[in-house]
Order: sequence, then structure tokens, then C-alpha cells
Amino acid sequence: MPNPDDPKRAEHKDGDEIDRFLFSLLATPSQVPDSSFLPPPLRELGTTPLARQLGLADEQTNGHWCSRCQGIWYGYTLEVECPVCGNRKG
Repeated sequence: MPNPDDPKRAEHKDGDEIDRFLFSLLATPSQVPDSSFLPPPLRELGTTPLARQLGLADEQTNGHWCSRCQGIWYGYTLEVECPVCGNRKG
């Protein structure tokens, strides 16, 4: 590949056109709507009564997904029931 100072490179100016074309295909964040980069907002369903009764800190609870509520609830490791809707199937 010729150096930038090489006289042969001056003859091949179409390389610059190719570079500009390839860079034009790349979308910059300013050209793409912000919503395409952001995931949908997370719906937090709260903490279970058992976790509150045990006095567990946030770091001691596990997040569980509820497919019915489309959100995350926090509770003791072995809990399986969503505190909002009672769903036990994830």
C-alpha cells in the first residue's frame, strides 16, 4: 500500500472517493433518532412482602422477570410469584 507521500498515491484519487462513500454509509448518533439506541423503559414492579419482612437490602434481593406485567420485581432468591399479578411462570 503506498504511503501518503508516495507520488503514485496522487494518481489514485478515486481511493478518497471510496473512503468518503464508505463513511457515508455509517450512521452517526446525530443522524439516527435517539429512540433507536435506547431500550424500552424498564418497568419496576417493586419488592415482595417477604423480602421486606426479612429486611433484605437491595443488594441481597434478586430480580425476577414477569412476562404478564412486562417488568422486573425484586425478592428473595427462592420466591417465584410476582407481587403485582401473582404470575408464577416467569
